[in-house]
This record gives sequence, structure tokens and C-alpha cells, in this order.
Amino acid sequence: MERRQRRSEQPGQAAAYYLDAAARRMGCELLTLADADGLLLAESQSALDGEAVAAVAPLLDLHPAKADGLLGLVTRGRAVHVTPVELQGTPCFLAAVGAQPPTDAAGALNRIFAC
Repeated sequence: MERRQRRSEQPGQAAAYYLDAAARRMGCELLTLADADGLLLAESQSALDGEAVAAVAPLLDLHPAKADGLLGLVTRGRAVHVTPVELQGTPCFLAAVGAQPPTDAAGALNRIFAC
């Protein structure tokens, strides 16, 4: 059986499919991919606000914060783990809510966006 059940020729949609699968595999409630300005590039399916998590990802990379206050409202008190990734030479951020992001994400996302 084919390893990947869903495919897309569109890099943004393909990245969302990858993030969905990675979130399930890693036990994340949400995975987002954001650019250096905090703009959402792709996200896994979640009841959480992916745009809000993406918006703070670059800041959390520099200054990790507890999941309280406004961040706690967005993540429902779950921790956010941010990993910087470089995609096609552009700095980006992978934010995972509730678990660590996958360690193979940079390679997988670079293959997706190389199209």
C-alpha cells in the first residue's frame, strides 16, 4: 500500500498534508510552518488557531514563554515548541503545540517546496 494516502502538486497543500501526518505521528495538537514575519505558510488540521501560533513562532524562538496569558488562551495551556528551519534558503519556523516537532521536518519540507 502507498505510504502517503494524500498527495498534492501544490506545495502549500502538500506541506499541510505532511504536517497533518507528522502531528499525528508526534502527538502534536497543532503543527504550523511560519515565515520569519510570523505569516502562516502551512498548518496541520486542528481546533487551535494556527495563524495565531504562527504569528508568535519567531518571537518564541528568541524568547521561549510559558503557555499562560494570551499564549495559553491560544494553545489551551499546552506548551509550544519552536524549531527554526531553513526552506530553500529562507528562514522559517516550525511550531508544535503539545509535543516536540519532528526532527526530519526540514528535509521533508525542503523536498516539498523544491517543486
